[in-house]
Amino acid sequence: MRKLFALLALLFITSGSYAQDSIRKHSLGASLDIYTAHLWRGSKNGTSLSIQPAIEYSYGNFSAGAWAAYSIDGSYTELDIYAAYTWKHFTITLYDYFCPPNPFRKFEFFEFEQGQTKHTFDLNFEYSQPDKHPFELLVATMVYGDDLNPESGKNYLSTYIEPGIRFTPFNTDIKLMAGFTPVRSYYAEKAAFVNTGISASRNIRIYRKISIPLTVKAMYNPYGDAFYFAAGLNF
Repeated sequence: MRKLFALLALLFITSGSYAQDSIRKHSLGASLDIYTAHLWRGSKNGTSLSIQPAIEYSYGNFSAGAWAAYSIDGSYTELDIYAAYTWKHFTITLYDYFCPPNPFRKFEFFEFEQGQTKHTFDLNFEYSQPDKHPFELLVATMVYGDDLNPESGKNYLSTYIEPGIRFTPFNTDIKLMAGFTPVRSYYAEKAAFVNTGISASRNIRIYRKISIPLTVKAMYNPYGDAFYFAAGLNF
């Protein structure tokens, strides 16, 4: 009988430990960024302060979440959902960008018909190995949605390639990048560099042990000959 109780106790402890380990593998996080402008791949979206909340669930190598951007003057609205899987130093992510026209004429979130939808599905491949070297690489292709060629009515399959270098001098996370499109696409009418620039992030102490991450971005689009700057707080 004692052996039976001992076996049951061992099973209970083992299963309890397994359940705790399983729970620890799950995580749910939320964040809020406030930027002076919403910059993305060589373009500026909206004409005012951008509020950007996000939520993400992760389990092991898998993660999924939602991200939104809203310009306080109503000039730009975006709602994205995504799912990602990471293997070693590679991450593959499928984004669904939903960018309705402003001001809203009608709620079009469930409109997916080609030529009508304001959704764009973007498949991203990312490589990063910061413990070995500072080089990073992003390759993204729009596989369906609102990147239509007006001449053919078919998707461009717009592709964006962004090599970058990241380093951290003086406790500041700095990234240099040069993004380009290899063919005519959503980004440009020909192969061109569309997004070159630098971003820097650093924790700014505001009171004793309280600090807030601050990010600044400077972006130049050589194809559009346009320069953009943005600063933001990350909570």
